[in-house]
Amino acid sequence: MVLHVMTATATLDPAVSGFRANSRLPGMLLAALLAVLANAATPLLAAAGVVASPMVVALLLGLVLAQFVAMPARVQPGLEWACRPLLRFAIILLGLRIGLPQVAAVGAGGLLAVSALVTVTLGGGYWISRRLGLSRDQSWLLASGHAICGAAAVAAADSVLKAKGRDVTQALTMVTLFGTVAMLALPVLGSWLQLSADDYGFWVGGAIHEVAQAVAAGFALGPECGESASVIKLVRVAHLLPLGLCLTAVVARRNRAGSGGNGRGRIVVPWFVLGFAAVAAIDAAGFVPASIAQPLRTLCAFAMTVAMAALGLKSSLRDVAKAGWRPLAAAFLTTSLITTTAFVLAILTP
Repeated sequence: MVLHVMTATATLDPAVSGFRANSRLPGMLLAALLAVLANAATPLLAAAGVVASPMVVALLLGLVLAQFVAMPARVQPGLEWACRPLLRFAIILLGLRIGLPQVAAVGAGGLLAVSALVTVTLGGGYWISRRLGLSRDQSWLLASGHAICGAAAVAAADSVLKAKGRDVTQALTMVTLFGTVAMLALPVLGSWLQLSADDYGFWVGGAIHEVAQAVAAGFALGPECGESASVIKLVRVAHLLPLGLCLTAVVARRNRAGSGGNGRGRIVVPWFVLGFAAVAAIDAAGFVPASIAQPLRTLCAFAMTVAMAALGLKSSLRDVAKAGWRPLAAAFLTTSLITTTAFVLAILTP
């Protein structure tokens, strides 16, 4: 089996490069403006009792704007660039959120339990979606978003799959919807069940889709619960690397089957997946000073928010409405699967 790194080629002609940069500017500025508005709106929403990450807010702002205003052709190159290269750059920087002390605190049993949870959700979610008649790409997008980290995982999966815009929009919408429901429901259930901080933290960090949603639900029952939920959620985020490799293998196998089985068995490893792994390893080893790591984490969050805004601007809720009940049922069943599995593992894991 041959491994190759997938890279983006760029022209060396300065005039052409400048033209491309100028053509991307309108769309990039529009997406960046929505990202700024999302970051400003997030604390206001939190004060009103509505907890949502800037990424989710930016996605919703883009979706709403796209429904009422037809996006002109001149913004499309910038939106496309934000959804692909910028998003991949942000995924690389996401490796800075995984720290060695945090991972070590989970323990070998906890790490295995989280990996089992991700595997069960990824495989089970894909199976559920396919049984309901969804396409292969949409099934992988939904399963990825539920299994790892919501909208960011959907976007990361799409970077490999290059799915249809409608499938991406539906997956993002469903993951956001059911992650919000879980964020509101689990603190109530956790309080009623009187779970320990570790058990509740594992359940919340393992079940809720978005990072911000999981952290918010964790801290809803106290600082200890919040810290536990944050660590488990970050361990789930670390599974972006095996997810990328898994989906790359899926695409390679699909391409070989489409060519009549004459492929050479080559797996193209996306460069951003390797970059994520390298950054996570370097940071875990303590080689990134805090004075550098913190600004890069902030840049990562903003770049991801810009990418989410661009995805929203490129989307149409009319396509979601036309999809019918199947994606909704798939998301409900997959959320039920990961919530139940995470609860069982929380009780059984020492």
